[in-house]
Amino acid sequence: MLSRSSAYAQAFDAIGHASSVEEAVFAIRDVYQLDHATYQFSRVVGGILDAPYVKSTYPAEWLTRYLLRGYIRVDPVVLEGFQRMLPFDWRELTLTEQAMDLFVDFQAHGLGGHGWSVPLIDKVARRALFSIASRLPDDEWDAFIREDGPGIAELAFKVHRMAIAEIHGESDPVPDLTKRELECLIWAAQGKDQKSIGAILGISEHTVRNYLDVARLKLDCASTTQAVAKAIKLRLINP
Repeated sequence: MLSRSSAYAQAFDAIGHASSVEEAVFAIRDVYQLDHATYQFSRVVGGILDAPYVKSTYPAEWLTRYLLRGYIRVDPVVLEGFQRMLPFDWRELTLTEQAMDLFVDFQAHGLGGHGWSVPLIDKVARRALFSIASRLPDDEWDAFIREDGPGIAELAFKVHRMAIAEIHGESDPVPDLTKRELECLIWAAQGKDQKSIGAILGISEHTVRNYLDVARLKLDCASTTQAVAKAIKLRLINP
């Protein structure tokens, strides 16, 4: 295998030149000489996808079987992965009887081996999961995750940003609000007026007004009330 630094650099470059998320996922698999890699997106901001967004190197026959048999409802990688915050080895998972049936079927199709997943959570709580699988021996797998896991986790976030662009086009519906703009919106959502917000944050009322105006424009809203409502919908702030 390539050294840790050279593999990461090669994969980073390959993702940068990839024309799609699927191509990027295949690039990570190939550079790191893995058996398979998968990116799965949970949902878009303010709604749900019409169909599962999954880009994987697994055979199409298996992916079709997985969906038709409803394995997604019992797959512990998915069920736990979208709840976890940190990368995890599949050996840590809790296996129900249904999950055992899934893994037996998985191995029957020649897809067994070790697995490792990276939960991905962005600034507005959009969740995704990036997973890799390999049939390396136990000791080699453990060493691989220790050495290359951190780099693969970074690459997974790069793939996630590609997926957001692929789903939404060039315009991500989530604007890049500054910390102060968000703070002003949060307090406005609590019913505070500009004078009160200024007192809380230690800034002038005029400055608060400017922050709210910029936030409103970034959110493409006509009023602060509309901006607050949109920020809540986009999960930029909690109601």
